[in-house]
Amino acid sequence: KNKINSYSYSFKNIQKSEKFYFEASGFNSKTYSVDVLLKPGLLQMKTQLIYPPYLKKQAEELVNSGNLSIPEGTVLAWDFKTNYTNKLIFKKGEEPSVTLNNVGDKFSIRRQWAKSGEYQIVLENDYGKSDELINYHVEVIPDAHPQVTLEQAIDSSSYNKIFLGGLLSDDHGITKAGIFYKLTNNKKSFEYKMIPITVERNALSKQYYYNWDLSSLNISSSDEIEYYIQVWDNDGVNGSKSTKSSKYTFKLPSENAIEEEVENANKSTQNNINSSISEIEKLQNDLKKAEDKLKSKNNLNWQDKKNIEEIISKHDQLKKEIEKLKQQNEALKDKENLLSKPSPELQEKIEELQKLMDELFDEQTKKLFEEMQKLLQENGNKEEIQKMLEQISKKDENLENELKRSLELFKELKFDQKLEQTVQKLEEKAQELKDLSEKTKDKTESQEKLAEQQEKINKEFEQVQKDLKSLQEMNKELENKKELGETKPEESDIKKELEQSKEQIDKKQNKKAAESQKQAGEKMQQMAEKMSEKQAGSEMKEMQENIDDLRNILENLLKLSFEQEALMKEFRTIHQSDPRFITLSQKQLKLKDDSKIIEDSLLALSKRVFQIKSFVTRELTNMKYNIDESMDALKIRRPEVAMGKQQFTMTSVNNLALMLNDALKQMQEQMAEAMKNNKPGGKQSCKKPGNNPKPGLGDLQKQLNEKIQQLSQSGKSGKELSQELARLTAQQEMIRNALKELEKKMGKDGKDGKGKDGKGNGLNELSKEMEETESELVNKNLSRQTLNRQQDILTRLLEAEKSARERELDNKREAKTAEEKKQVVPPAIEKYLKERENQVDFLKTISPALNPYYKQEVDEYFHKIEK
Repeated sequence: KNKINSYSYSFKNIQKSEKFYFEASGFNSKTYSVDVLLKPGLLQMKTQLIYPPYLKKQAEELVNSGNLSIPEGTVLAWDFKTNYTNKLIFKKGEEPSVTLNNVGDKFSIRRQWAKSGEYQIVLENDYGKSDELINYHVEVIPDAHPQVTLEQAIDSSSYNKIFLGGLLSDDHGITKAGIFYKLTNNKKSFEYKMIPITVERNALSKQYYYNWDLSSLNISSSDEIEYYIQVWDNDGVNGSKSTKSSKYTFKLPSENAIEEEVENANKSTQNNINSSISEIEKLQNDLKKAEDKLKSKNNLNWQDKKNIEEIISKHDQLKKEIEKLKQQNEALKDKENLLSKPSPELQEKIEELQKLMDELFDEQTKKLFEEMQKLLQENGNKEEIQKMLEQISKKDENLENELKRSLELFKELKFDQKLEQTVQKLEEKAQELKDLSEKTKDKTESQEKLAEQQEKINKEFEQVQKDLKSLQEMNKELENKKELGETKPEESDIKKELEQSKEQIDKKQNKKAAESQKQAGEKMQQMAEKMSEKQAGSEMKEMQENIDDLRNILENLLKLSFEQEALMKEFRTIHQSDPRFITLSQKQLKLKDDSKIIEDSLLALSKRVFQIKSFVTRELTNMKYNIDESMDALKIRRPEVAMGKQQFTMTSVNNLALMLNDALKQMQEQMAEAMKNNKPGGKQSCKKPGNNPKPGLGDLQKQLNEKIQQLSQSGKSGKELSQELARLTAQQEMIRNALKELEKKMGKDGKDGKGKDGKGNGLNELSKEMEETESELVNKNLSRQTLNRQQDILTRLLEAEKSARERELDNKREAKTAEEKKQVVPPAIEKYLKERENQVDFLKTISPALNPYYKQEVDEYFHKIEK
């Protein structure tokens, strides 16, 4: 009731149509109705995300998710479930709206999304629209550009390697990558070339490094290399995109800068060799003290073992230093090649020196230290350890000799290289002056340019003068001094002509300047020829002296061998109480003194002659060791022990004689070849004349067997028999050493030497049988058993060679995927790669099903870490 005659009523929350009427004072009104018109409604929205094919990702379905974050190019397919709706209007961004027709209470639409934007849904029926617009946002994450990082390290030891490393990555996958470079010199710039970087297709990241060898590019100090890394992604929507790293430029240092580095490297190498010599001398003293202590003890205590372990540890450290020394020498060789390529003769000397350094620590020495370690761990008895210490002491003495020899040969080689380079410089400057003289005379270039070129040559000649002074200093350090000759007068004349030509160019007196330049060039050429002739004559004289010295050493070795053999026979006939024992012992002492003279002479000669191999000095140490052992046995009157050591002494002496005889023949042939070609110096080549193919081990063994067979039937005796047996022993030892190389090639356990059926003994057993033959030859014990064994050795050696050939052929036929050679990574690159590897390992712990938003967050996180 509102008023006396006014009433009202509100219908609230009407959900459906209703009928009603009014009743008052017993009267009813007519019936009225309220018709409810239902609004259109959205009950469910299913969205299917169909990713671009190149992502290789399964489609996903979301329910009632309106706001979306999707990769670029994704197709969205919607299924709308509605009620009271007969029309659905879909509007995407600025595009025209689309009216969808229903199928029952369902509507469908699909659209591809290339960029972020809004979409709207409007529902309608016959009576009207939905009250509110339904708005959603789709965030489209574009396919990002690939990323590339580049770290680099330049090998400053030789300037012929650049180490490149880094990370290639993309949000969806990499297709290819490469190093692009171009060479630029004073004349022209070449096109970019590509070195491919191997990547697994569609990989999200690739950690790479590349050891770039520049030696094949033949760059000189005037050349530049410009390079960068480029990587492509797998974008299947917009097409593959690429990213380049920053561009870098590499240029060789100037010739003077490289020369200065070479000089410093030479001094460093010499200092390191001297340091190694000092270290090995200290170790020998430590070993001597350890040996002396053991002689007065029955057992080793804890402190004794500790001292020996410390000595072994120092040896291990010395080995590492020598390894560094070898690498340093290799790097120095590469750097010197940047200045000039050595002559073939000098190149062979360089290779021989490197071989000598490579053999400083052999496998046998390494095995010796391993055995000593094992003995100490297993508490081996004192006698075994003492014997092992004696062997190590012998190895150390040999190592000291080899290091001293390496040092002297190194100094001599550096002198020869410096001299050769100086002569080459003089010849180059002489030619440059000749060319400049023509230009000056004909006025083909401006005065400024002529003056500039003249000034450059003047400064370069000053450098030549410094080189000559440096040669004089290097010569003073050599044990075997070279004959350089006096060059001061020529230097003075040339300098005067050069200064005069510069003044004349400045005064525009071109005719006179050209004449002065010509004169200076001719004098330079004469000076270069004079130095070459002096060097050649000096080397010829030195070669002849070396041949004479080697011949004398050979004669003394043969004399020592026969005297030792005669003395050994005398000891067989006497008893230790015989009065002659002292006389014979004095004879042995005299032989020891004689061997010392031979040792000193041979060591001195080995410092001048590259042809003398390292095993010669090792055999020399064995000779000295066995003579000392025989003297020690005679002092305590044990002739049977002394005779055994005398026999070993003879073996070493005979081996030395045969090895040195081969070296003598080689030197004589080289000298004859040098004289034949009218090349007085000949440059002491280590190369053997002739181009005949090298015989196989089977052929050599067959020839040796025939000689043994002939000798067994010859009836020879005495000195003649001893000489022949010593020669055959050395030949068998040579074949055995070559067999060891074959064994390394075919497999360390020698299994490939068993034959096709896999039965029988391996190459190790074959070597042992050869050693038995050597022992019988030394002891003059030729029997039918020896001949049978030799035939068996030949048969199995031929089988081993055949097996090696078949394996080599199989390897050639077998198709293999190219493999990258394992390279040493510089510390800077290694550290960088380690950090990246840790990041990649972390990423592997995260689910790969990250949605694009989180993938982007992770990527940004790592970029922040890098910064």
